[in-house]
Amino acid sequence: MARILVVDDEALMRTMVEVVCTRMGHEVLLAENLSQGLEMGRQGVDVVLLDVWLPDGSGLEWQGDFAHLPGMPDVVIITGHGDGDAAEVALRSGAWEFLTKPLKVRDIEQCLRHVLTFRKNRVPGPESLLVDSGHILGAGAGMSRALKLLAQAAQSEVNVLLLGETGVGKEVFAKALYRNSARAARPFVTVDCASLPETLVESHLFGHSRGAFTGADRAREGLLLAAHKGTLFLDEVGDLPQPMQGAFLRALELKRFRPVGEVREVSSDFRLVAATNKNIEAMAGDGTFRSDLLYRLQGLTIVIPPLRERRDEIPALAQQTVSRFCLHNDLPGKAISGQVLDMLMEYPWPGNVRELIHCIERACLAAGQGDLLLPVHMPTHMRVDEARRRMGRGQEGAFGEAAAGIASLPAACGFQASSVQSGGAACPSVGLPPLSGPEQDLPALRQWKAQAEEAYVRRVWAVTGGDVRKAAAQAGISRGHWYELMKKCGL
Repeated sequence: MARILVVDDEALMRTMVEVVCTRMGHEVLLAENLSQGLEMGRQGVDVVLLDVWLPDGSGLEWQGDFAHLPGMPDVVIITGHGDGDAAEVALRSGAWEFLTKPLKVRDIEQCLRHVLTFRKNRVPGPESLLVDSGHILGAGAGMSRALKLLAQAAQSEVNVLLLGETGVGKEVFAKALYRNSARAARPFVTVDCASLPETLVESHLFGHSRGAFTGADRAREGLLLAAHKGTLFLDEVGDLPQPMQGAFLRALELKRFRPVGEVREVSSDFRLVAATNKNIEAMAGDGTFRSDLLYRLQGLTIVIPPLRERRDEIPALAQQTVSRFCLHNDLPGKAISGQVLDMLMEYPWPGNVRELIHCIERACLAAGQGDLLLPVHMPTHMRVDEARRRMGRGQEGAFGEAAAGIASLPAACGFQASSVQSGGAACPSVGLPPLSGPEQDLPALRQWKAQAEEAYVRRVWAVTGGDVRKAAAQAGISRGHWYELMKKCGL
């Protein structure tokens, strides 16, 4: 017997699912909003049927929270509005299925039967496998999804494509995949496609015989052959020269290739892991990367989120870097001061984890024999960035008081608090659309919810004087969630 959680504000929908689940012999929990659903889900559930438009928020935005409830349930998104973009968001975020109302009884039965069969037959490896992940941390939805895919890939021989911005840790993921695979005792060969000399790419990859070209005074084994029985990591695969893409595709498909200057082919049983920070699908679309090679690389694609979307990891990553660097360089252990931690949490990290590690290492050197990292030890550009933010908060705080004063003025004065932004300049009003008036003038629910959310976010931002920590606490959400709301509202 499985436990099914239904989160839907339509009583008829809840009743229909309850009847179906009871008839199938399953326990069912019914919730009419997100908060009730999350509270009930903490008992542990197997499947969540989650509506999109709910009284207290969007099911799509909270999908990750439901997926990480006890029992790691599979989430089925249900909506009354067929929207291709929403379906893409849901499925890319790990939803089992995206169903559109009106649903029939057989639709629900079939979906539940398929989900529960999958859960019953699923190999427990991804959850039970110990991922020796080096510096990979994080419990957020994005990283949890990436780590689950990493664990799945480690159990197979499928080609893996790692996508992510510069510095997110693609090579760390590749090495973690290698260490957990059946090829861990075999070679791990890294090829940086961006640094390969274009005239010698074929020789580097496939090897060459003596006298194959000017300067080839002896035969040389290529990198593909060096990876025999092991793992070949193609870093920055988007920079692989086009003339070589066809030859590499053949080698990848057949695991056979001909070294430069040789007549006979040689074989290499390698497992391929590739990585790039480029939009490789767009490159395939405009013809700068072979689409057939892309399809071969995409056995399993893992998207590694940038550090700005993983801010919960920053304290642990920073302390881990401090401990490791001090140990390796014979320095005394150091604590991270609250001011430095605030700097780390608010900095945008365009260079991602790599930039964080380098900044912390420089700070440890600057601190020397001291036992505490202070703002003065941090790189100058971060201190300047923090100073600018601090000055901006001061201006926004003063403006917030002015905005509050404007809000208290009588409506007859013609002022509207929502017509002022935290930046200090006038902007179009974000007041809520009126609900009075002719029926045909009523706004769409989606429009009204979006404008209500923006009005709330801007008001909290003004009241808290532009302080992220205070704003997140006032709203009762995490800083990461608040940053997302700020981005959505253009703050």
